[in-house]
Amino acid sequence: DGRGVPSATMVQGEMQTCFRMTADAFRAEMERRETFHTLLSSYLQTLLRFIMQSTACNAVHSQEQRLARWILTAHDHMGRREFPLTQEFVAMMLGTSRPTVTVAAGTLQKAGLITYRQGRVTVTDREQLEAASCECYGVTSQLLRTLQDERAKSR
Repeated sequence: DGRGVPSATMVQGEMQTCFRMTADAFRAEMERRETFHTLLSSYLQTLLRFIMQSTACNAVHSQEQRLARWILTAHDHMGRREFPLTQEFVAMMLGTSRPTVTVAAGTLQKAGLITYRQGRVTVTDREQLEAASCECYGVTSQLLRTLQDERAKSR
């Protein structure tokens, strides 16, 4: 209908449940301005803050700090120590090259914080991985916790 914006969606990890809706149903729910609208608006504000923080992080922090932040964030969402994380995906998220990811992952692995092979990462020392990350992890994880709290209240 000409109103859509072409985009791609990527999923980093496995999901047990995934929902979808037509564009018409989406627009109708947004126009009702009820719970769906409120939740989505809150999510979009959080996403914008997350993107702004990530952009600043990419500009000023080392590859190792940024990789540690992404691994911690993925670890939070996956809920398990080992999960898939390809170099290609990380390179895209960090705005860098795969060889740079290899070097950064090697540094974290040599420090005993992670193991990383064949597109899978295992967090071996969460506390030290947090110490190796920049302060952006704390900022972004608080943003996500606040969003989860808001979502829980709306149920």
